[in-house]
Formats: sequence, structure tokens, C-alpha cells
Amino acid sequence: MAHVFHEVIEPYSIEQMFALVNDIEKYPEFIPDCIASGIIRKQDNIMTAFIKVEKFGFKKSFTTLNRVNEPNSIDITLLEGPFKQLSGRWQFVTITENQSKVSFNLDFEFKNKLLDMTFTPVFKEIMTSMVNAFSKRARQIY
Repeated sequence: MAHVFHEVIEPYSIEQMFALVNDIEKYPEFIPDCIASGIIRKQDNIMTAFIKVEKFGFKKSFTTLNRVNEPNSIDITLLEGPFKQLSGRWQFVTITENQSKVSFNLDFEFKNKLLDMTFTPVFKEIMTSMVNAFSKRARQIY
């Protein structure tokens, strides 16, 4: 199973960073390799969402169940997609009133072993660039 972990300190509040990450419908506007995204269903603190990514001919879509604990965390569980397993967590921790630590953890494994061997490095790169895109977006908006 592959693992992605990325952590950054941002000069913004957890509320601001949480709002960026939780605004799934805007992902294609600023996240490289994200060609579509959206919310399928939302009820209370549970959201079903999809993301479509494309890079180097690798084009995949997946749907997740997101448990939202605003503004502290978002837990992600796979519902549908090319993965045998996918689960992760966004975590937002206050350092000061206008500074936060944003952490992204993701574990995944593709269903198909050949796909797993071939595209795991590509998917890791996509996920890392996604996290970096939130930092850049925060600088643009805030």
C-alpha cells in the first residue's frame, strides 16, 4: 500500500484553510491535473464527492465519503473508483490565531496490480501537487 503525507505551516487560520479544502467544487480552478470535481450528496457532516484527475495519459475518477469535523478535520473513505483501498485525512491545527498546520495523510492501493505498479508514482505526484495548490490558492485569496 502506498502512503502520501504532506504537512505545511500556513499564515492563515484553520477556518480559512479548511474552507479551501472543503470547497471541492472549485478544485478544477486551481488544482493541477484535476479536470472535474463535485459534491454528489451532502447531509449534516457527511459529504459524498467525486474527483477526476488526469496526468500523462493517466485518467481516473473516484468517489469518496467525507466525514467533516469543521474546522478541524476531514476523513476520507473510498466509495467507488480504481482503488482496492483508499483512505485519508486532512487535519487543521491552530498554531496562532493567524497561523495553522495543515496535514494530509492518504493510504491507497489500486485494484489492478499492474495499474498499482505503473500509476502509484503518478498518483502520489498528483496528490502532492494538490496539497501545494492549496497553499498557492490561500496566498491568492487571503
